[in-house]
Amino acid sequence: MKIKTLTQKEKISFKNEMPKYEVFLKEKLPHLAETSLSLYKRTLSYISTINKCNDKTVEDTCIFLTSKLLTDTSLDCVIGDSNVSESNKNIRLSAFKNLVEIFRDEIKLKISPVAFNTTISMMGKAGGNIRKQIMETRRNKDLLSPSTMQTWEELTELNKIYLKKFNYIKNQYIKTNEVPDYVFLRDCLISNLYINNSFKLKNNEFNVILRNEYKSLYLHIGDNQPTSTSKNYIWIKLDSNDHKIIINKNKTTGGVKRKNLGDFIGHTSVYPQKNQKTFPLNKEIAKIIIFIKQVFNERSDKPFIKCNNRELNYTSSTWSKMLQRVFKKINPKLSSNLIRKIYQLKIDTTEDLSNQDKLLIYEMNDLFHNPKNQKNKLEDEENVVMTLDNYL
Repeated sequence: MKIKTLTQKEKISFKNEMPKYEVFLKEKLPHLAETSLSLYKRTLSYISTINKCNDKTVEDTCIFLTSKLLTDTSLDCVIGDSNVSESNKNIRLSAFKNLVEIFRDEIKLKISPVAFNTTISMMGKAGGNIRKQIMETRRNKDLLSPSTMQTWEELTELNKIYLKKFNYIKNQYIKTNEVPDYVFLRDCLISNLYINNSFKLKNNEFNVILRNEYKSLYLHIGDNQPTSTSKNYIWIKLDSNDHKIIINKNKTTGGVKRKNLGDFIGHTSVYPQKNQKTFPLNKEIAKIIIFIKQVFNERSDKPFIKCNNRELNYTSSTWSKMLQRVFKKINPKLSSNLIRKIYQLKIDTTEDLSNQDKLLIYEMNDLFHNPKNQKNKLEDEENVVMTLDNYL
């Protein structure tokens, strides 16, 4: 959305519309995360304003725009013209689709059942094309073609260098009590979180690689799980090696997600996401964390991983820049998404893994990706959940 392109009168109308949509969304979609609620209320208010629907109720606005879409196959009245970015179009389409699904009975009654199905199908096809374009852009940005992508083995070799230097620094500290360089210890920890959080299951080794949630992790040491449900944690147990990463807040926890319904294009339903996810943390990484805690006496009321001066916390932008520096010997443009893609390629090309093994690995990386030639998908997913629960 480009609010600055609105006239002064439209800006006032836009501002006046937001409370109406906030109340409506909270009532109709109570599982929406706060970030999604804020985004959708602004998006729907903007769509309403540019279509001069400010004097209409939410239902009347939905009926009016649905009727308009039936004669506007470009969907410009909702997603905008060619000057609007693909990401913005995707947000607008998702926000408006919520209205259409909420008022499906009213649309069928006041227009026709065919109108509802046609509108849903049009938005489904448009959404698919938009997301395809977004993914293509991301692939080009991250240089994801196999011919230019680094291998997982290259990343693990670099991490071995970090570990070798860490062990030397740790021994020197024990011998001389010389305070080590925080920046190196932090970089070593980050490299290991992305590359070395590995486990064995049924003689198969797999990794846990999250996105950028590591920047928001608080350190919790003790036998009992952290009680807070608003923060993400590293949970270290001193009397065992059963350490965990607990995620209460990220893009796949809380709020809702959409799932396709059958074979009808665009027909989806909204499901609440898990409020909390737990991932294993191996003992070697726990040792690095405990060493940093002991040397620098890190506070538990601040995120554990800090910027170079140890005063500021990371933003998404500064985290990305730091990550590129940690792995600059491999690729100066390396991102968390690219690391995950490299690992995913390794898993996809491993022949001795069953579909269920692959699904478990995808789950442990906080994503579901359907292995090729997968059969009995639903049964496999249920087994994955059972295996994962047993493992954790």
